[in-house]
Amino acid sequence: MLIFLCGALAAAAAIPAAAPSPEPDLDAEILVTGKQASPFKAEIVQIGAFRNQSILDTPASVAVVPRAVLDAQQAQGLDDALRNTAGITQQSTSPTTTNNFLSRGVLMNARTNYRLNGALQIINLGPIPLENKQRVELLKGVSALYYGISTPSGIVNVVTKRAGPAPVTSFYGTGDDQGGVGGGVDIGRRFGPDQSFGARVNLYGARLRLPIDGVGGARYLASGAFDAKPSERLTLVFDIEQYRRASNEPGGLTLPSAVQGRITLPAIPDPASRYAPRGAPYRTWATNMLGRADYALGGGWSIRAEAGHARTRRQRTMANLLVTNPATGAGQVTASYTGDQRYTNLYWRAELAGTLTGLGVRHELLFGYARNRQRQADQHAQNYAPYAQSLTQPVTIDFAALRPTATRLTPGAINIDTGLYALDLAHVAAWLTAIGGVRHVDYATRAAPAAAYAIRTWTPTGGLVLRPSRRTSLYATYIEGLESAGTAPDGTVNAGALLAPVRSRQLELGARAEFSGALLSLAWFRINRGLSYTDLATNRYVVNGRQINRGVEASLLGGLGHGVSLLLSGQYLVARQARTGNPLQDGKFVDSVPKWSGSAFAEYRPSVLPALALNAGVYYTGRRFTDAQDRGVLPGYATLSLGSSYRIRTGTAQEVTLRLNADNVTNRRYWSTGGATLYVGVARVVRASAAVAL
Repeated sequence: MLIFLCGALAAAAAIPAAAPSPEPDLDAEILVTGKQASPFKAEIVQIGAFRNQSILDTPASVAVVPRAVLDAQQAQGLDDALRNTAGITQQSTSPTTTNNFLSRGVLMNARTNYRLNGALQIINLGPIPLENKQRVELLKGVSALYYGISTPSGIVNVVTKRAGPAPVTSFYGTGDDQGGVGGGVDIGRRFGPDQSFGARVNLYGARLRLPIDGVGGARYLASGAFDAKPSERLTLVFDIEQYRRASNEPGGLTLPSAVQGRITLPAIPDPASRYAPRGAPYRTWATNMLGRADYALGGGWSIRAEAGHARTRRQRTMANLLVTNPATGAGQVTASYTGDQRYTNLYWRAELAGTLTGLGVRHELLFGYARNRQRQADQHAQNYAPYAQSLTQPVTIDFAALRPTATRLTPGAINIDTGLYALDLAHVAAWLTAIGGVRHVDYATRAAPAAAYAIRTWTPTGGLVLRPSRRTSLYATYIEGLESAGTAPDGTVNAGALLAPVRSRQLELGARAEFSGALLSLAWFRINRGLSYTDLATNRYVVNGRQINRGVEASLLGGLGHGVSLLLSGQYLVARQARTGNPLQDGKFVDSVPKWSGSAFAEYRPSVLPALALNAGVYYTGRRFTDAQDRGVLPGYATLSLGSSYRIRTGTAQEVTLRLNADNVTNRRYWSTGGATLYVGVARVVRASAAVAL
């Protein structure tokens, strides 16, 4: 029998998790057997094949940011959540409009590397809201066995809030020192005989004001999470969310040209400066729907069927300043506007899971079929004549005053990723588990008749998990994947193009240990993938040569006693280029990837006043190179966040929670993104909120 991988198996769909669940309303399948000591420490993962699996038994690096951390930090988007895990940087797009993340030195594809409830590919071209999410997970590295075509950077999974055994009624308001205000409601109930039907509804709306001159907007969210158990064997789950964000493009800085082999960056300008025209629109609309049915066949076997649809529409302005006179800061802004960007993902999956025992080995098996169909409609971009602008003393130009020039067409594309996979978690002994798997990939894409291609191949994986004791584990995995090499970023001549698939390989060794209510994780990894970068000679995003990433990462999360909860992470990463055929690149570091990065977040609840909580966070990104030839350097930086909360009991069933948070407390100036377009980090922001739980 094949010994198939993916650490921790969605075979758990048929087998209740043995580990205690820290968040009992996360998923109807979780069996709650205990109470977690620290709200920062997650004991299970919910991502893909790892659904409901104990972290100690998961042979991969998984970072979990639970609701307790999101609340303590007043996190509003993925950038707020993922700053709590080391090795995450951003590239080429303004973090105030959307997020373009790199993980382990590899760009996350906006259309393949983000998932809703471990399943549906959602489209990260507009900020993903967190008000209706219970937790955020990041599965680092290659994940092709379960997820098919995706870059070997990682999979971000957002898990929706669900109705639990206790009713939820919460009203809350938010505000900040820039004039932004918002409010929402969170209601969860269970109904019917034996509480077999659950519903959780979240609504939120806000006016946005950013610490950038004239940049603001509005956003809203409406979502529902429903589940039902018509019989002992059948479970039904359905999620729907719709969110919209209307904001303005602040404008970025085009990476300067090299002079005598060096790229010299200007002094970091005032973060309040806007270089884009006033009113330059950045609008996104997104609707995600996901349904699932689980049926227990008996004898330890079950089937799962799920389907989903993600749709995103975007209106995008690009307005980048190229400084032509470094002494004065004078330059020109090149602007374009695309008002008809439309993307859809259709998703299907069917699985059969169960157990077999033979020759003293217990096998947890999973056989599955998955299909993702991505469609990108034709896009028409309107270019505008350049206009004069200053880095140091920006002038205001109305968007309506721009002079149109040429219109360019980006042809639409259809990508179909079909996979058949098999997994086996073979329990050879109480202390040893052999895990492995294989996926057959059938991938086809067509942007135009001349650009069409298809590939059929196998991507194997294999690994071992050792449990020296009940509270420790060691693992080793080898995983192969197939990726599209990412999407050409904004600002390149082939922006939005999906590159042809290339094979990636990852080897990872890791160890975990639980102690005193905390979880310590350590991992070493090596990724060998097709190298993707922007060729500065042609301004075209290409795949050429190999990228070899070697790194070590560590994390510590949980409670240390005396009212202290911690979330620490750090990463050392060396990402180099090889076999490019260009002596100016071979052996050089990959651009935008820091060697060192880390984060530290701590919360303290004094025993004499447990209603009070004080917290602080430090987030560090080391220096990065500006381009594929390492001709310039983006300085490293660290930002400081501070926060507090206080709970007030107003009655036997009422509680008011007040929160105050400040990000970038020292008002540090830094480059928040790398790549062909640079953006300045956001200045200090102070946020406050009040929530009433009935």
